[in-house]
Amino acid sequence: MSDSVRERIMKNLQAALQAITVDNGFATTVNAVERVLQQGQDLTPPMAILAEGMDEVVAGGPLSGANGLISRHLAVAVRLVVQQDTDTDARSASEALNSFLADVQKKLQEDYQRGGDALNTEETGVEPVQMEDGVPLLYLDAMFRVHYRHSRVDPTIAG
Repeated sequence: MSDSVRERIMKNLQAALQAITVDNGFATTVNAVERVLQQGQDLTPPMAILAEGMDEVVAGGPLSGANGLISRHLAVAVRLVVQQDTDTDARSASEALNSFLADVQKKLQEDYQRGGDALNTEETGVEPVQMEDGVPLLYLDAMFRVHYRHSRVDPTIAG
């Protein structure tokens, strides 16, 4: 069975983020891009963790385009994880995090149609930086919304 349009979009997002490297013209080389794992993540900063499905909006009827389609707005959080290493990088952890965020923002807009499976990908916000005293990791959640359509009777067929 082929992947659903939603799953193809998530795989496209993951592959796009994996291409963030200094060799590809970005400020950051990402070590890992993971989908949410039930047993938890293996943190290897700088990295991104993709979480999908928060407040997904579904619309049918005329707003979906053709009557045989369902329109969806998929919310995706991209959690960025960085670790300050003052031995190799003089920047603050905050500066490294902001640089990584800019790389993600740039990369996810290069193909806002997610390989033809989506109509649009837009950034909807950035959550506050999260940190703990004594823990060298910083986290930030960049929020995106992917608008896509699929067949009303087969979610593997893009519309």
